Amino acid sequence: MKFLRKSPILNLKKNAYPFQQEAFDQIKDNEYFAIFHEQGLGKTKIAIDLTYFWLGEEQVDSVLIVTKKSLIKNWQDEFIIHGNLHPIVLGVDKAEALEKMFSPGFIYLTHFESVRNNLKAFKSFFNFRSAAIILDESTQIKNPKSQTAKAFHAIAPDAKKRIIMTGTPISNRPYDIWSQIYFLDFGQRLGKSFADFKEDYDINNSLSKSYSDQIIFKNALNALREMLADCSVRETKKTAGIELPGKKYVVEYVNLETKQQILYSKLQRELYASVIQDGKLVEEDVEVILKRLLRLVQIASNPFLVDESYSGSASKLEPLRKIVSKVRSEKSKIIIWTNFIGNVDWLCEQLNLRGCVGIHGGVDVKQRDKLISKFRTDPDVDILITTPGVAREGLTLVEANHSVFFDRNFSLENYLQAQDRIYRISQKKECFIYKIIARNSIDEWVDALLAAKEIAARYAQGDISKEEYENEMSFDFAELLADVLST
Repeated sequence: MKFLRKSPILNLKKNAYPFQQEAFDQIKDNEYFAIFHEQGLGKTKIAIDLTYFWLGEEQVDSVLIVTKKSLIKNWQDEFIIHGNLHPIVLGVDKAEALEKMFSPGFIYLTHFESVRNNLKAFKSFFNFRSAAIILDESTQIKNPKSQTAKAFHAIAPDAKKRIIMTGTPISNRPYDIWSQIYFLDFGQRLGKSFADFKEDYDINNSLSKSYSDQIIFKNALNALREMLADCSVRETKKTAGIELPGKKYVVEYVNLETKQQILYSKLQRELYASVIQDGKLVEEDVEVILKRLLRLVQIASNPFLVDESYSGSASKLEPLRKIVSKVRSEKSKIIIWTNFIGNVDWLCEQLNLRGCVGIHGGVDVKQRDKLISKFRTDPDVDILITTPGVAREGLTLVEANHSVFFDRNFSLENYLQAQDRIYRISQKKECFIYKIIARNSIDEWVDALLAAKEIAARYAQGDISKEEYENEMSFDFAELLADVLST
């Protein structure tokens, strides 16, 4: 569709870091590739440089960038910072998207929902153009059974070039990678059957019972990292040579308050029978188990979430107040993370401090942006309370150097991306990551499970050696779950 417009005038404003340039050189002439650089290492810059190169070399005539809806503005800002071309934004409205899609342009920016809901239009886009596609936060298609993943698998064969980007390719379990890589190579490396792949790459409770199964799992992870080596680039802050201040983890253990313990034990007894029989787990799928046990996580966090008539206190509030007081005395800023929307406003009320703002999925996007901007720029606003769902990706919040996890769910992606909002290239201060954990509660299982998931992911991604994996990996979470459910 060259008749639509003249060749673009290309002018990149900023040079890449050496590790970004190395990734660019490795990717630029390939049909497909994955950029798995750790959070904060400028994957967006690599993607913009690739876009300019492909257009300049006429390898493609258009580039479609797909990201999360909440990150559209981030991409618009990055294009302004790094070059002279501005993307055309394609929204959900079908008529408007069609009009813009076939207008003279070079770079198009949209979100996952738009492609899923307007699949026919986007397939036409690729049929009429020689276009590349870049998926930002590609874990959005990690579930091959989802309509979103199916839409992108349908589009992929028509794209002349395909790029996926995420700092957490194995966002929860090793099998999360299958659908993302299938988008690139249509099953060449990891096979065409997700069911077969999942069977070999699942972290489940049965692994704790069999040493031989643990060996098989380790060998599978090693094979996976080798299969990914020729189609992906991965840098961590350490391997990229980025000099950052230190990062310290601080664990604050608390005992449940008396009334909180009574409520917890009551639900514990109710759930025990559905999960354990004759002292053994009857459900092997960890994710299914946690969904059933999510109310225990809520009680350990804030009993009011499950019982509005609760008249006691919440054990985690006092250590949180102490952390906040210490951070404020140092004239520093702090982010408090919770997985529950109801906790955001509740924590703001409980802390009752000037300079505290809260955002969650129920807050209008424009208002969110306004509040985040206040947190970043206003010295009197030093506390941000939020959920990973609205503030885990694409945000640089290095104005803060303290993050508190008031509670956590089973998502490794949420946990890693949330803590790295503050630990990025532009951070100048030592960072502190706090975990508040209720003793003898589901919190301890969540902590052990996330640790096992993280080590497995790091090994499969090539971040740690075989020896480090063997020294650090533990499957004790299965027994721990039985312990915390015991009454």
